[in-house]
Amino acid sequence: MSNFDVVNDRLFFARRRLTELERLNNGDIAGAQPRDRQQLIQEFFFHLGGAVEFLAQGINTSKSLGIDVEKVDVGAICKKLPNGNPIRRLLEQLHPLTRGRSLPPDPYSEEGCHFRILVLRNQVCHRGHNPFFFRVGSTPRSSLFIDPRNPNLGGSQKPAIDELNHFWKLVNDKCQQVFRQL
Repeated sequence: MSNFDVVNDRLFFARRRLTELERLNNGDIAGAQPRDRQQLIQEFFFHLGGAVEFLAQGINTSKSLGIDVEKVDVGAICKKLPNGNPIRRLLEQLHPLTRGRSLPPDPYSEEGCHFRILVLRNQVCHRGHNPFFFRVGSTPRSSLFIDPRNPNLGGSQKPAIDELNHFWKLVNDKCQQVFRQL
């Protein structure tokens, strides 16, 4: 199995977890058991992020970049690819730098969404935090934190499931674009 097959598998697994999350408690995420909700969202972000990591491995191999398999990550791949390379540009979009950086001005823009995907993945998978913002008596009832590093920003104005579907599509589309460039 190639690294690119694994990328598509990871995207498939993320999609599966998202479908399960959509069906959880008959679509009422806020009323679902916290453990069930947390497991599905962790696995969604784990697989979504994993797709990008395997994509980097595949690029290293297919482009014969020579980076040791233990040291391959998006940053290492980008350093090896020349500025302006379309694959590098896509990878930089898929995996923006977030550490010590502020959320982009428009959290709903493509740039903002990719930033939020990484921040949410790190919060959910590495710290075990709940990414959901719940409202009582208003809509959307369940959304994602705009930036879970700063809960005072509150929740998104979009339903969580809508944003998660959008996040999946952004990552999937960019991975497919990279495949076409190889």
